[in-house]
Amino acid sequence: MILLAIFLDLFGFGMLIPDIQFRAERLGMTGWEIGAALTTTFVIQFVVSPLWGRASDRLGRKPILLACAALSASGLFTYGIATLPIVIVISRVLSGFGGANVSIAQAYMADRSTSAGRTGAMGRIGAAVSAGLIAGPASLSLPALRHINVGLTAGMLSAAGVVALLFLPAGAPVTTGEPERKPIFDFSLLRTLPALRSLVIVAAVAWFSLAMLEGTFGRLIERTLGFHRLEFGRVFALEAVVGVVAQGLILAWLAKRTRPDPRLRISYLLQGAGLALTPYVLNLPSLFGVSALYALGSAVANGTVNGLCSLATPEDRQGELFGLLQGARSVGFAIGPILGGIVFDLRPQAPYLLAGGTCLAAAILVRLPRVPT
Repeated sequence: MILLAIFLDLFGFGMLIPDIQFRAERLGMTGWEIGAALTTTFVIQFVVSPLWGRASDRLGRKPILLACAALSASGLFTYGIATLPIVIVISRVLSGFGGANVSIAQAYMADRSTSAGRTGAMGRIGAAVSAGLIAGPASLSLPALRHINVGLTAGMLSAAGVVALLFLPAGAPVTTGEPERKPIFDFSLLRTLPALRSLVIVAAVAWFSLAMLEGTFGRLIERTLGFHRLEFGRVFALEAVVGVVAQGLILAWLAKRTRPDPRLRISYLLQGAGLALTPYVLNLPSLFGVSALYALGSAVANGTVNGLCSLATPEDRQGELFGLLQGARSVGFAIGPILGGIVFDLRPQAPYLLAGGTCLAAAILVRLPRVPT
C-alpha cells in the first residue's frame, strides 16, 4: 500500500511539472515570480522535513504519512482552482509542508526490513517515485487528457494515495520519552567528516543546474519552438526514463570499469553540454537528443556522488547523510528557479548557458576526497 500511495502522489505531482509554468504565465506572473513560487515548495520542505522526521519517530510513521499526504493533495487541489497568482503560491506552500512523505516512507520501509534487505526496500521506494514522475508528465501527452484540469486530476490521484495509506499497518513509535532538543539544521556530520564537504557542494551544484530548468524550460520551448505541455511532458518522460536506465543499469556497469573522478568529470561535461545546447535546438528530435544527453550525465553524476558520500560515512549515520543531501537538493531548488526566472526575462538562452557553464566549471575544478571504492 505504501508503494501505491507514493506512486499516486508522485503521479499527481509529476502532472504539474509540464503545466505550471504555462498556467502561471497566463495568470500574469513574471519570470522571477514563477521562480519564487516554485522555490517556495523547496524552502518549506527544507525547513519542515527534519521536524516531520522527528515527529514520526515519536508518534509513529503512519499518522505523519497521512498528514503529509493530505497536505500534498490539498496543494494539488488548490492549484486546480487557482485563478490568481497568490493561489498558485498558496498551493506551493501546502505542497512544501507535505513534501516529507517520501522520506517518511523510506523510514517506514527501513523499520520493516532487515539490514540485508534494506537496499532492496529503498530501491522499491525509489522505483515508485521514478514511476510516478515518469507517468505524470507522460500522461499529459495523451490526446484524451489534453484538456483536463491538471490540478484537480492530480489532486484526486494524490487523495487516492491518502486512502491507500489508511490501510497501512500502524507501527509503534521508534523513540519514547521526551524529545531530544536539536537544532532544525544540524551540520555536525560535515564537521565530523570533512571529506564530505566537497561532495555535498558537488551535489548542490548538480541540483542547482536542474533547478534552472525547473522554472524556465516550458517557457523556453514555447517561445523558441512553439511547443506546449504536450511536448514538455514527452521530453520530461524521456529524461526520467533515461535517468532510471542510467542509474539502474549503466552506472553499475561503469562503476566496475571506471574510477569515480573521471566518471564524475565526464558526466558533468555531458550535463553542461546538454544544458548549453538546449536553447539552440531546431526541432523535437534534437530537443530529445540534448535532453537525453543531460539526463544521462545527471543520473551518472548523482549516483556517483551518492555512492562516494555513502562510502565516506559510517553505517550508523547513513540516514543523517541522505537527509543532508536532501538539504543540498533543497538549496539548489531554492536558488535555481528564482535566478533562472530573472535571467530568462533578460534573455531566454541565459539560464541554460549559466547552468551549462556551472556544470562545465565543476567538471574542471572539482577535487574529490579519497574514499574507499
